[in-house]
Amino acid sequence: MILNPWILSLLTGHAALFFIFSLAALNAWWIFRGWDFSSCSEKQYQLENRTYLVSSVMNLTLVFQMLMLFLLVMTADELAKILPGAMCATGTLSSNDYGFPLLIVKIGSFFFYFAWLVLNYLDNQIETYPLIRAKYLALLFIYPLILAEMALLLLFVANLDPSVITSCCGSIYNESSAGLGGTMAGSSPIMTLSLFFGVVIAILLWHFIDSNSANRPGIKKGFLEIGLWISLFVTALLTVISFISTYIYEMLSHKCPFCFLKAEYYYIGVPLYLFLFLATAAGVTRGVLCWLGAEGALGEKAVVLRKKLGRITIVSLLAYIVVGYSPFVIYYIRTGRMI
Repeated sequence: MILNPWILSLLTGHAALFFIFSLAALNAWWIFRGWDFSSCSEKQYQLENRTYLVSSVMNLTLVFQMLMLFLLVMTADELAKILPGAMCATGTLSSNDYGFPLLIVKIGSFFFYFAWLVLNYLDNQIETYPLIRAKYLALLFIYPLILAEMALLLLFVANLDPSVITSCCGSIYNESSAGLGGTMAGSSPIMTLSLFFGVVIAILLWHFIDSNSANRPGIKKGFLEIGLWISLFVTALLTVISFISTYIYEMLSHKCPFCFLKAEYYYIGVPLYLFLFLATAAGVTRGVLCWLGAEGALGEKAVVLRKKLGRITIVSLLAYIVVGYSPFVIYYIRTGRMI
């Protein structure tokens, strides 16, 4: 299995990025310990040169690391063709104990990477680099995520066995199945839709109030916004499985969140997840920027950046709703009934 081209590309990509990130983390520690912008010493000059290099390298590394999430799903889908019992990425990821934990870690990491990229961009807009120590300390805290991804990937690949029959998506995302997949598939559509659109309304109200309020950004507001967007992401996934998938497949029993990424369903899952991830990542990052306040050059630029991210979140969220719920609207117009 390890000689499969998809697995080799996944392993090679992660290994290269892990190596680069390890070197960057080491340099980040040196910069964090020795940085003193007010100093005119040779050491400070070297650190300033080093931070330009580390910052540029990490921009590329984290972008590629985020793209590895989608490569993982593509690889899992391709491997389903050679794993007995698997019909899509679900079967591959459930073939051992490390597939779905790897996916979950990579999804969580995606939002951390996005937030760091935005903070790095913001810091580079100010001559004094006020976030230099904070962003490199954050980079050191992100390093365990990279390490966990690499370890889980190795365990996942090492435990892939084409001689063992795995479960298909129909059995995992089945109302009668035990486990998280069965629980999500068996969730009441009315309940999940109520939760999702309740969070959507709360986010739109929050965005309106925040845009028309004189209140300053703060830590509490930041945590509230992060919590809202995480809630939206979780409830959105619930509605994808319990409601949206039903109308994409036009089958009450088929509730897989991966199959509609394929050509036979016109790749509708690609823009669906793209808009969901973009909206959530930008929303979470808006919350992080709240922690910077609104005072000084840093605060003023953070406020401007929050407004830009706010527009991205709303447009992406509305686009997600249009893409996700258009199959239901089309089906209802065509048949005059619900599934």
